[in-house]
Amino acid sequence: MQVHITKDLHKRKFQVKKICEITGIARSVYYSNKDNTTKHEKDMIICEAIKKLPKKIQQTAGAKPKSKLLSVMLDRPINHKRVERIAKKYGLQAKIRRRKHPKEYYKQKKEERKNLPSNILNREFVATTFLRKLVTDISYFRVKGGWLYLSPILDLYNREIVAYACSRHVDAQLAVDTVTHRAEKYSLEGVLLHSDQGATYTSHAYREKLTELGMIQSMSRRGNCWDNACIENFFGTIKCESGYYGTLENGLLTYKQMEELISKYIEFFNNERIQKKLGWKSLVDFRTQVA
Repeated sequence: MQVHITKDLHKRKFQVKKICEITGIARSVYYSNKDNTTKHEKDMIICEAIKKLPKKIQQTAGAKPKSKLLSVMLDRPINHKRVERIAKKYGLQAKIRRRKHPKEYYKQKKEERKNLPSNILNREFVATTFLRKLVTDISYFRVKGGWLYLSPILDLYNREIVAYACSRHVDAQLAVDTVTHRAEKYSLEGVLLHSDQGATYTSHAYREKLTELGMIQSMSRRGNCWDNACIENFFGTIKCESGYYGTLENGLLTYKQMEELISKYIEFFNNERIQKKLGWKSLVDFRTQVA
């Protein structure tokens, strides 16, 4: 009741002192009620404006895009934090996508990224001995009904593919299998293995496998493909020389056929494809003869 009386007296230009004498309220209470009422009225204007937005905007747009639209509608700047507060208070929030994982999961992932290995390789793509510096990555090949993912490991000593694995899925297991294949034949303790910062190589399973084998992990800087240029060059070569591009034009191969195509090409790449910089020797011949 007092609120309505004070508002009426205020509109009739009564001084604050006189209003307080008539109503019997303290000046601090008067100003508190006055400010709250004004704020409430302004909030209600914004609330009603939100309700006038198209339903699709109300349901999907966040506070920032809504604040931009409301600023135009009301012809004055509307802060997005205020829109967020009002929308929350009156149940006018947008329907947002649910998190796929709990918050703790994302916090853990963020912490893991902080402790990633540095770029130890640092574009020094030359190795003086076999199995000292290795690089790896994953590339995809279109096949009937989906994709084949190829995960090779290339030795920077002679550019030989020293291990590879194929899968229908791009995941940590593919990378782990590739390293395991190499470890079955040679000790990899102290060997440097470089990759990008993809989820496959930052995964716990992959990093744990490298630790188990005593390997040194190196990673490209984020979003910098040139830090792993040698393996990228191999992907370009195999797709061009194996006949893969022809399958895109003349008919896709089955997964099994593509796997065989890749296997035969890598055998050729390592054992028959001679290179000038290696004295016109194949990769394997260069390694065995020099050794």
